[in-house]
Order: sequence, then structure tokens, then C-alpha cells
Amino acid sequence: MKLFNKKYTLGDLMMIDSGRQERASSCQVILERTYHELKKATILDKFKSFFSSSSGLINSYYVIFKFKVISASGKTHKVIIKTCPDFDLINWENNRAWIYCDCPDFKYRCAYILNQHDSLFLTDKIKIALGQSITDKPKRRVTLLCKHSFAAVQYLISNYSSIMRTI
Repeated sequence: MKLFNKKYTLGDLMMIDSGRQERASSCQVILERTYHELKKATILDKFKSFFSSSSGLINSYYVIFKFKVISASGKTHKVIIKTCPDFDLINWENNRAWIYCDCPDFKYRCAYILNQHDSLFLTDKIKIALGQSITDKPKRRVTLLCKHSFAAVQYLISNYSSIMRTI
């Protein structure tokens, strides 16, 4: 159940097997575009703030990065990472993240577990593309990230301070 599962951070997403990490090192990552999202506080947010010690309720701000990742075989995949920026320029590991890759490995091995932890980047179009893989547990071993999404996360972390300075 999503409510009680830990939501993943960029630091959590780095914890994948060494084989995928090695394969990701041969990928070329290109940051194509950066989007900004401002969400108004929800009724649930207002309810939570009533019981917390916070003085006021603020809107939520997110930064969405769209990457083009080219694997060693020459295939190109789209990776999207949504973050809650902290503007600390160095505290990337605790930055909450949602992620998506359009490759089959991500669909069949990663989407389910990320969705269970409310860390899957979803739009209506992505929901259609992923289909039942969002809700049906994979028959093969699951992993947090495919090599393309890991390469994109690694790129974001390596360039975190310079990227956050431009926002």
C-alpha cells in the first residue's frame, strides 16, 4: 500500500546492482529541457498543516528534467525526473524524486516498485504506455532503475549544484 511505503529520494535511487551501474556508465546523457511545476496546497495538505507546528501553508514547487539517454547500442530513450528542489546545491541525496524511462526494462522491472513507493513519474500518456505494469507485480526480479534512468540520475547528481544555480 502506497500510504505506508517509503517515498524514494535521489540517494535511494542510487542503490541498484553493480551490473546496471556498469552498463549505465556506457550511456550518453543529454539534458534536453527543464520544466517548473507549482502545485496549490491540497485539502489534505491543509488538514496536515492544521495538526503540525508549521506556521503557514505554502504551495509545492517541483522541477522536472527531461533527458535523452543514448545507450552503447545507439538506442535512444527518454527519461524524466521530477524533484522537490532544496536549493542547497549540495543536499541532493535527500531530494524527493519521481522517475520514468520509456524502455521495456523500466516498464517490466521498475515501474511497479516505484509506483508502490509513490516515486513513479506519471502523466495520463505515461499511464497508458506503462499499462498493467504499474499495478501487476513483475514475474521477473524487480529493480529500482534501468541503466538509462540510472545514468540520468547520475548525471543529475554529478551536475546538481550547477543545475540548481540556473533555476
